[in-house]
Amino acid sequence: MVGRKRMLEKVIKNKFGFYELRNKPTAEEQQKDFEEEYYQNEKAGYESAYTPEALEYFQNKAQQKEIAIKKVWTSNTVPQILDIGCGEGFFMKYFYEKGCKVTGIDFSKYAMEHNNPELLPYLKQGDCYQILGEMIAQNIQYDIVNMDSVLDMVQDQTKLLKLIKQVLKTDGILCCKVGNNYSDYQLNLLKKGVLSKEYWLDEEGHTYYFNKDGFIRFMQENGYFCKDIYAEGLIELNLMNELTNYYENPAAGKSCYKAKLNIENMLHELSSEKTNEIMRLFGSMGLGRELVGIFQIA
Repeated sequence: MVGRKRMLEKVIKNKFGFYELRNKPTAEEQQKDFEEEYYQNEKAGYESAYTPEALEYFQNKAQQKEIAIKKVWTSNTVPQILDIGCGEGFFMKYFYEKGCKVTGIDFSKYAMEHNNPELLPYLKQGDCYQILGEMIAQNIQYDIVNMDSVLDMVQDQTKLLKLIKQVLKTDGILCCKVGNNYSDYQLNLLKKGVLSKEYWLDEEGHTYYFNKDGFIRFMQENGYFCKDIYAEGLIELNLMNELTNYYENPAAGKSCYKAKLNIENMLHELSSEKTNEIMRLFGSMGLGRELVGIFQIA
């Protein structure tokens, strides 16, 4: 028990059941980290060039999101899509090529410049709170709002969700992806000694650490009803095997990542619909490196 307390000393479990940093970085520190490190130093997975397998994976994940969204949003109109934290722009690109109207928001244009520069005219660069406020003032609304790896980084989550409500149409969809951290699976690995520390803890970049139940409860508290939740990325299953435990054995990381891409791309090729159902089942059990929630305004 003493060891567990020591493990969790930098985070605290909140009333919703997920974890957050005890000492949170300031907004200025976070923006500097995004600009200088996350993009230009290719931190946290952002790269200036991706392998064909990775590009296929990004497209497949965008299509899987489309399938999940269409289960709930049944309109036949061409959707207007807002992507908050759009990064390289792969989600935007998928829907742009299908003829949708897309807009992206991000602190930096670096990642998009080096991956999908043709989408730069649709990028609004800057602070998302300010940009969303300007959209509200102009009565701009969207059918679909996508937000990947943003809610677990920002300081004022409640403010952000309130702003999104005002740019989301009444029957619209919020598709929100967060890291799945301090999950039952990860805590079990810590308890059994399979992991020696909280490798997912990122004090500079991540303020909040969601798990499935805490994620859903938090969104409900802020007026969003969860229609479905999906796992994204099954790479953590490797952690049970000491030969492929990429946290304790970093040399295994690249091969595990490559295997993840190839396995999930193969599943998608066999059946995108059935792959989504697999990911929905994993998500319902709180598994997956990340969680994708499909929400509507309650």
